[in-house]
Amino acid sequence: MKDDVTLAKWLNDEMDAQEQKAFEASPEFATYKRIREYSAQLTAPEADMDAMYRSISSKKNSPQEIKVRQLNPWLPRIAAVLVILLGGTFFLYTTKTTTEVAGLGERRDFLLPDNSEVVLNSGSEAEYRSWNWDGNRKIELDGEAYFKVAKGEKFDVVTDMGTVTVVGTQFNVKARGDRFDVTCFEGKVKVADGDESVLLTPGKSVAFIKGKMTQLPADENAEPGWITYETTFAAEQLQNVINEMERQYRVEIELKASLPNGGKAYTGTMPMNDMKTALEIIETLYGLKAEKAGNRIILR
Repeated sequence: MKDDVTLAKWLNDEMDAQEQKAFEASPEFATYKRIREYSAQLTAPEADMDAMYRSISSKKNSPQEIKVRQLNPWLPRIAAVLVILLGGTFFLYTTKTTTEVAGLGERRDFLLPDNSEVVLNSGSEAEYRSWNWDGNRKIELDGEAYFKVAKGEKFDVVTDMGTVTVVGTQFNVKARGDRFDVTCFEGKVKVADGDESVLLTPGKSVAFIKGKMTQLPADENAEPGWITYETTFAAEQLQNVINEMERQYRVEIELKASLPNGGKAYTGTMPMNDMKTALEIIETLYGLKAEKAGNRIILR
């Protein structure tokens, strides 16, 4: 009950300086403050002042018994609880996010609130706020996705390693491990990683490997190869190629071989719907032998 009274006094601005200081030091203050700020955005309907004046005037000249009603002491507390509940509901609604997930060996297609198309590659996740999209045009990506941005629309794709800013374009973003790749297929995209940034035009690609920017060979395709189950790699480490195969084929691949510097970087296309061919490419290029054991593959 003491907490209810304290909260009611704060909501009504009835605290003295000492009480205010103690209340602001409490662990619950930050939550109450945010709820109060959101609640302040809720407005009551405007009163009909003319009708109110006429009603008061008509009653003013008519004799009537004056009744005094004592205010229920619980009313301020009930009002405070209602304000918190309403503000809390508004707060939860405005901060609610939408999460799209593509599991291993799966794809996930969805539309953003502005009708931009997104295709998530296997083992990827995207999160955004559908409420008030115009005021928060941002999608957070973990993994790889292909974007077809609606004409004239603009938003940011944010990853742990960099941000891509786009306007009515088509592009691919991949953020895996310590590498961040972006390829532009239509329009222009701005890619920023820390203090470095670059503007990409159609066919241009860039990679940030451990924070270092590297220009990649031109890509003349109309869309990323993985859309048609052919993943293209540019100067990619063998272990990263193996990791991608695991995501696409839903298998476990173990490399039991000592290769100098982890093996030479791989540049080329790898089928992601034909495991036999994919393994043959790895065996030929790296002098390895693949052994299958159920859902597990060992490269020796």
